[in-house]
Amino acid sequence: MNKENILESSRRENKNRDLAEMEVTAQAGNIAGRVGAAVCVVLTLIFRIFTKTYFLSPWVVYFSILTTHTLVKYARLKRKTDLILAILYLAMCLTFFAFFILRLVEVKE
Repeated sequence: MNKENILESSRRENKNRDLAEMEVTAQAGNIAGRVGAAVCVVLTLIFRIFTKTYFLSPWVVYFSILTTHTLVKYARLKRKTDLILAILYLAMCLTFFAFFILRLVEVKE
């Protein structure tokens, strides 16, 4: 195969998307996920210090984002590890959501 055939094959395979851009986007997503987790931790700690209760709503949002991200990966790549992670993240999301609802009920009473 000559260079032009290889490039054309690569373009078809990647649907004319830039591989460097795809890699940067993936790295940005990973960094954004870590920053999101750090922000949730900081908000929870600050809220705990000032109110003596836990701030749970950011965790519901964070784990719903992780669940969606991992489910999309599973749908595209069909890796069982992604499905297991998605189920774990969904369980965490639902757990934090349940605690969030319980807290709302406590506050209302």
